[in-house]
Amino acid sequence: MEYGIRRYEASQRLWWFAFLLLCLLGGFPASARLQSWFGRSLAGGSLKPKEALQGADFWLSTPWASQGLLASAIFYLAGVLFACLLLRTLWLGFQIAGTFVVAKALKRHLSALPKGPMPGRPEWLTDNPTKALPGDRLAREASRLPWSLFSLAHKRLRLLVSNGRGIPSSDEMVQREQRLEGVDWHLVGSSWDAFRSLSRALPLLGFVQSAWVFYLWLQPILDGTQDVGSTAVAGVASLLALVQTVGAALAFGVGSGFLSRLENLYLSRLDGLFYDQLLARVPLHNADTLLILKTLANHFRDIQERLKRLEQALTRERP
Repeated sequence: MEYGIRRYEASQRLWWFAFLLLCLLGGFPASARLQSWFGRSLAGGSLKPKEALQGADFWLSTPWASQGLLASAIFYLAGVLFACLLLRTLWLGFQIAGTFVVAKALKRHLSALPKGPMPGRPEWLTDNPTKALPGDRLAREASRLPWSLFSLAHKRLRLLVSNGRGIPSSDEMVQREQRLEGVDWHLVGSSWDAFRSLSRALPLLGFVQSAWVFYLWLQPILDGTQDVGSTAVAGVASLLALVQTVGAALAFGVGSGFLSRLENLYLSRLDGLFYDQLLARVPLHNADTLLILKTLANHFRDIQERLKRLEQALTRERP
């Protein structure tokens, strides 16, 4: 099972790398959509700075988009971040649906099993292993497409019930569950690192773009061909790239923080599902329990046979 968990971790790392590539590809259509939403030119240059600053159109306009080499990079980077948030939202919705399907499967297959240790004769476990834990049926449920490809709940269930040695013990399954919990929490949390790095780079690009546009605005004034009063709005607008990228980075940060906390809530509920619905119903607490039960049953059977032979011998010796 160590190999299975390692392979699961490697496959999840590969999946998150593919997710990053998908976000980078999704940045192209998303950037085009953002440009259509916010690609506004500045309204009349005769506006005074005070009037311009009071209008929402001024702050939503992007006059810097047609100047410099970084405008396309800024829109593309914002598109990548927007696509990432959208895809993460869809991914989280798919995970919640997959967990709901697994919860129904566990309830359907394990509803007849009481919680805690199984009372009664030990032969119940040795003669009816599939009734103690229907591992084959649960494994088939976990292998259903397309859930088994993307759902964390289905992947975790498949690894928990996959055991070629009969009934798995609760100790063994708890160890697996703890390993899988650590892998999921670590990979889901670290998958936001690339998003945070890109969101931090966005204001830096905005600063460089604003510095370039401000330099272009300042050149005619230094040459004496224009005065500051006639181009004051354009001068203030040269700083829009920095202001807008900082605002976008803050908005993306709030969105990622909200989604990250929703994912943590989902993972905690997923952990609780397997502990409450599966691990608490496993009849064997140790991998050697079944062997001990068989040994004790054979031992008591042998004692009964010896007592019966002794009783028969005493009966024959009586006059």
